[in-house]
Amino acid sequence: MTTIRKGHAAADAMDWNEAMQVIDKMAADGLRRDALLVASGCYLGLRVSDLLRLRWADLLTDDLTLVEQKTGKERHLRVAPSLQKFAASCRRELSHPAADAFIFVPQGKDEPMTRQAVDKMLKQVKMKYRIKSAKVFSSHSLRKTFGRRVWLQECDKGRGDQALLLLADVFGHANIATTKRYLGIRQEEILSVYDALDD
Repeated sequence: MTTIRKGHAAADAMDWNEAMQVIDKMAADGLRRDALLVASGCYLGLRVSDLLRLRWADLLTDDLTLVEQKTGKERHLRVAPSLQKFAASCRRELSHPAADAFIFVPQGKDEPMTRQAVDKMLKQVKMKYRIKSAKVFSSHSLRKTFGRRVWLQECDKGRGDQALLLLADVFGHANIATTKRYLGIRQEEILSVYDALDD
């Protein structure tokens, strides 16, 4: 469910399976760099400001360390093998840019895209690929998709509460109530009460 914050609709998370299908379709259509941006956002859970500062070498390694633009805090991340493989494939398709070059740059430029350019691109992606699970789809949706994926996977293992504690730390939230609101979990729980009536 979409909420309104400060006069704007808050971004929604995508369903993980739909996200992976969209990434595959984008890559097949030759939009490999944009597909890699979506994949990186979904797999790393970074703010868009940090995603845009990634260099090729960052995604071609098991572990990534960066300093967050917003907080100035150092973060240590693990890069999933599937994301590394996809990044390597994209780099080959793009004629092997230098390992220390920014990944997400506009055609013919050396500096990263802007957040506004990313949001414009994602709006086009939503329309072209008919994304259904995220009513409001923006750069923030990628971070939320990561959070929802982690939480749902851990819920399946009976560790949903522990996942919320870890995600609160990852997202820099003061408490898990903020994380639950951020991921839209409370609303989902309320709706599940009604769904249970048909069981």
